[in-house]
Amino acid sequence: MAGPLAGLRVVECGTWISAPFCARLLADLGADVTKVEPPVGDPTRGVGAMFPYLNAGKGGWTADLDEPEAREHLHELLGGADVLVENVEPDARRRWGLDFPTVESRHPRLVAVSISPYGRTGPWADKPGTDLCAQAAAALPYGLGVKGREPLRIPYDQADFQAGLHAAAAALCGVRERHRSGRGQGIDISVAHVLGYMVGGMHRLPAKSGRAWQRQDTVMGRAPMGFFECADGFVIVALQKAAHREAFDRLMARPADEEFFPFLMRWMGARTRRELLDLALTDDKVVLGIAQTVDEVLASPQYAHRDLWVDSGVPAATGGGVVFPKPAYRLSVTPVSIDTRTPALGADAPATQGATEGGTVPAAPEPAPRALPLAGVRILEFGWNWAGPMCGQLLADLGAEVIRIETTKRQDEMRFRDFASWFFCNANRSKLSTTINVATDEGRELVRRLAATSDVVMDNLAAGVMSRNGLGYADLCAAKSDIVVASMSMAGQEGPERGLRGFASIATAYSGLELMIGYPADDLSTGLLSFGLGDTTVAVQGAIAILAALDHRDRTGQGQFVDLSQIDAAVATLAEPLLEYQLTGTVAGPQANTHATFCPHGLYPVAGGDRWVAVAVTSDEEWAALAKVVGRAEWAEAPDLATAAARRGHAAEIDAAIAAWTSRLDRDAAAEALWGAGVPAAPLLELTERDSHPQFTSRGFTWDHTADGWDPCFVYATPWLFDATPAHMQRAAPLLGEHNDYVWKELLDLDDGEIERLCEGGVLT
Repeated sequence: MAGPLAGLRVVECGTWISAPFCARLLADLGADVTKVEPPVGDPTRGVGAMFPYLNAGKGGWTADLDEPEAREHLHELLGGADVLVENVEPDARRRWGLDFPTVESRHPRLVAVSISPYGRTGPWADKPGTDLCAQAAAALPYGLGVKGREPLRIPYDQADFQAGLHAAAAALCGVRERHRSGRGQGIDISVAHVLGYMVGGMHRLPAKSGRAWQRQDTVMGRAPMGFFECADGFVIVALQKAAHREAFDRLMARPADEEFFPFLMRWMGARTRRELLDLALTDDKVVLGIAQTVDEVLASPQYAHRDLWVDSGVPAATGGGVVFPKPAYRLSVTPVSIDTRTPALGADAPATQGATEGGTVPAAPEPAPRALPLAGVRILEFGWNWAGPMCGQLLADLGAEVIRIETTKRQDEMRFRDFASWFFCNANRSKLSTTINVATDEGRELVRRLAATSDVVMDNLAAGVMSRNGLGYADLCAAKSDIVVASMSMAGQEGPERGLRGFASIATAYSGLELMIGYPADDLSTGLLSFGLGDTTVAVQGAIAILAALDHRDRTGQGQFVDLSQIDAAVATLAEPLLEYQLTGTVAGPQANTHATFCPHGLYPVAGGDRWVAVAVTSDEEWAALAKVVGRAEWAEAPDLATAAARRGHAAEIDAAIAAWTSRLDRDAAAEALWGAGVPAAPLLELTERDSHPQFTSRGFTWDHTADGWDPCFVYATPWLFDATPAHMQRAAPLLGEHNDYVWKELLDLDDGEIERLCEGGVLT
């Protein structure tokens, strides 16, 4: 069967990661994508097997868009397209007529998605930047690494990948809105804004207690939640609750006279990761995961069962083909199908279709009223902690009616713990809440009746929980045949490790990422426990899948089940070290702030204590400019420094010279000097500084959350800037059962007598 986005026409003007990855995600789901590539080619053609991974399934056209004829042909292509995805640098974007005013004038039905380091608006809009620079602007590195040492980025361009995911979800929202209005719009995606939204959401948890976003004194091995050494590596465990410790006591058979933690350390130290994981899978109260290396990731039985890998056709060093990961979602009716053919460099211009022929949406005869993209969509959310709630929050801010199904019998811990209330508000604003006890037969029947009035049911509970409660896909489909049901469990609904459960870092540890964050000089992995990437990445992938499934349903009348896995989501953007291993046999360890392609590339100290500036050189021109600005003009002429690969052999010397220059300067003065020379850079902002910085405030970075029942706070805005139908907070986070009257009386049509009986019987509670 054709993919859920069959018939959608996408034009991509992108290089490196963010725009190509966004467009490939759309191609995976059935869209017809044409990549417009410069004559020199996308630079990822020279980076291992990254080009096939980022550009599978696309058609291509090689063109110099500074030539008037080529530029006009591009606009003819856009006239027949539904979506434009681009990450073009600012001057070229204006020259080629891809800025929003020009696109809206020439192609009023086009959804134009623009991705850039800092956004297309604000005082930094035209500043050069990279993934590292966006991470610095977002304050992320201040929370990674060890106190007193260099702050760390998340390696392998994860900021650009996250922006690509968010851009894909935003594009589908824009297409959905165009179905109704017949008009397109611009969507501005800032990599720094996306990361800032994610970091800020995480920091809402400790912020109320006054804890700063900062590096820790310790590394792996801290209790009660963290990495612990075992016989052959590390496991990650949660031990915050008495139930967690009791579960480990059952596994360990701990003698009563032994202290818990010393005994636990000895017990784990005598067992391998696989032994510990197999034991954990026998007890649903044990929260334990394993930290894997890339070779182990590729050999995972769970990933194999879920058919995660795609053969790129590129020969591997050990024979066979190099494989890369699919996204996290498994759609039951329209599964992801990745065509591994890639655009040929030098491809001729494709045929164009006029605006009246092209696209999937007929032009509206008259301008229709515009509303939020998801207005009219009803979603029932069984959300817990962050992954599920964040997915629901993104959709709610775009207009969906998202109803949390809750109960006083077992509440989301983020709701009832006072220190977490800001976090809860951030993840659950714009939603409604009703209390229905699904542990009762009548409660389950009420949810099925409610599902019959809804478009989507979503959860992030452990595998099998919804089915055991009579709310699995078959049960809900019986209530409404075209329902879309999405589940986000730790390892998916099927496979030998489907019983895996836990929190964000269990997913990123399983994917291999946790061991890649640290200091290579000491072979010291520090992980990213302070940042819940494993939650945020599955949340946005869940939004993509739900939006695609709704698009398919609207065209065909078919609903479907979407099975998402957090461990799949965590590895979906981590192809580069997996590809490197298959091509060279290199097992990626701690990366610090290095980059496989760019050099120099790092965070450098500036005057004033723990203050830093990000610098990333991506071209020969930038290298020459950097050499001049730091007073080492001779570098530009040195043959042994002419290429990034050559410079990597002299990285320590180069880094020391850059640090000597930056350390004499104020942070912002250093960044401005580098920007003025055309070198990608950014100040490493502190989190509270970032929240009030003009680049972020000018883009509506936060929203006030003042409401009865909640301590006043602010929340982080959905980082998708629609120029015609902007996201906004529909309402404050709901109090428990705040919307019971609406749900019970209007949606379920219960009368007062029936409500009283069900409340007394523990059903509506």
